[in-house]
Amino acid sequence: ILSIAIALLLISIYLFIPNRIHISEDAEVPASRDALLRKLGDDSCWYKWWPDKKAADSGTGIFSLNDVQYKIADKKTLSLSLNVSNKDLNILTDLTFIAENTENTTISFNEIIPTSYNPVKRIQRFLIANKIKKGVPQLLQSIKSYHSNTFSLYGYDIQKKLVVDSTLLSTAKEIKGYPSTAIVYSLIDELKNYIQQQAATETGYPMLNIFTKDSITYLVKVAIPVNKKLSSSGNISYRWMLGGGNILITEVKGDNKEIQKAYTQIQHYISDYKRIAPAIPFESLVTDRRKQPDSSQWVTKIYYPVM
Repeated sequence: ILSIAIALLLISIYLFIPNRIHISEDAEVPASRDALLRKLGDDSCWYKWWPDKKAADSGTGIFSLNDVQYKIADKKTLSLSLNVSNKDLNILTDLTFIAENTENTTISFNEIIPTSYNPVKRIQRFLIANKIKKGVPQLLQSIKSYHSNTFSLYGYDIQKKLVVDSTLLSTAKEIKGYPSTAIVYSLIDELKNYIQQQAATETGYPMLNIFTKDSITYLVKVAIPVNKKLSSSGNISYRWMLGGGNILITEVKGDNKEIQKAYTQIQHYISDYKRIAPAIPFESLVTDRRKQPDSSQWVTKIYYPVM
């Protein structure tokens, strides 16, 4: 009877547990492929979205889910190689990123796990494969939920809006060395004085653009939106911003280093979503920097025209 029972058990193991167990899961994420690859390729950020927060160890780069460990093994052009392991299994598999279009990406996990002709190992492989099969949908859904907004992808709330018609008064000055707050506001004051002389009204915050080719000579441009068209006078000139086009907007709190970080992420956004910049970006100085000496408290809005 014992021999028959053992024989039936062995037959069941080989009959119901296949030689290879196929695990295939997909998730479509409303984000650029390049943005997702760049963000997910940095395992120091995985703890922010990992399904099991208690098992997310950003220090070692090893993350656990259902008693299975995941770790980035390699970063490829269109995929991430993952080392998936536990005490009974160690495999190398790919998390593949498929661009459906510039704004949607399918992340695919597709792996075949071989079992064994050894009945004990066959059962072990079957159990661990089931843990992986249970965990992968959780992992992909967590990636999708967390990365479906620009703040998670870029660290800033980058919004795409339409340009509103604006009447501007502007001036510019070329100087040696990076412009100080005093220099910037001396140009702004010139515009404010002229606006008052012409009995016009400011309709928005001062706008700033600083450009350099060699980090020696800087061209400082400032502008102020006004309620009516004004005649040009000397270095002060009339400008008109045509409405209807697309513009990226984000708000930054901090000094010029923080502003430059935001510019870098906006440029990533432009590259990721295949946009073109038809005009120069500018900063809207929400905080009067002369009245607020603590640069960490400066609030600045960045406006970046795109096509």
